Amino acid sequence: MRLTVVGSSGSLPGPGSPASCYLLEAEDPAGGRTWRVVLDLGSGASGPLQRHLPGGDLTALDGVLLSHLHADHCLDACSLYVALKHGPAAHRGEPRAPMPLWAPAGAAGRLARAYDLPEDGPGMTEQYAFGTWVDRQPVRLGPFTVEPVRVEHPVEAYGLRVTGPAEGGGTAVLSYTGDTDDCPGLDHLAADADLLLTEASFTDDLPFERGVHLSGARAGGVAARARARAVLATHLTPWADPDAVLAEVRSRFDGPVDLARPGAVHSL
Repeated sequence: MRLTVVGSSGSLPGPGSPASCYLLEAEDPAGGRTWRVVLDLGSGASGPLQRHLPGGDLTALDGVLLSHLHADHCLDACSLYVALKHGPAAHRGEPRAPMPLWAPAGAAGRLARAYDLPEDGPGMTEQYAFGTWVDRQPVRLGPFTVEPVRVEHPVEAYGLRVTGPAEGGGTAVLSYTGDTDDCPGLDHLAADADLLLTEASFTDDLPFERGVHLSGARAGGVAARARARAVLATHLTPWADPDAVLAEVRSRFDGPVDLARPGAVHSL
């Protein structure tokens, strides 16, 4: 598996990054093609995402996996909808099955409202095949097995534990927290993960209500407790000090730690 960071800014796009979006790619074990899915498709991400897809074509994706339905994690699914409905392939009349889009309950209505489509009409259901996450019930998409794990956030939210082919053979596990505070679900989500892609939105000294986000310190504590092999800290708010956040993660976790930097590619 290869993970490309498309957007890593927390809660809103920042000056150097769109909001949350991560491209995950893997070769089909049967050969002949590469599978591509995105973990979240937040505000501003659809532009730079095109740089990482064949021919800059958003419709080259095989699926969209949304952790939750806040704008900074889902809103650019509207842009992908436009590409699916009005892009060159659609104009050529090339048939295409609806793209799988997995999300918490209510995603079809949420995205229809966001694009001002009538919820009692087709909305985006001709472009997307909407699936609804069920806690701990895995979903298979090409070479990826995705297990959603309910986490703690003010809305229904899931961390995503993705198992797929490892570089060089075997399998690898990527655990993506989405948005969450520390909670029991994170122990299962992150257990022995090859890479823990964890939000670390700010440092512990900043006032923020609990039950919403992880600080760098709490993210490091999760990684240590779950015996993750490496950490990629993401979802830093534009006003967070990245060096301070990294220092907090490292104060609790002694394995490899880095920031999720837009454009960076990580092999698992």
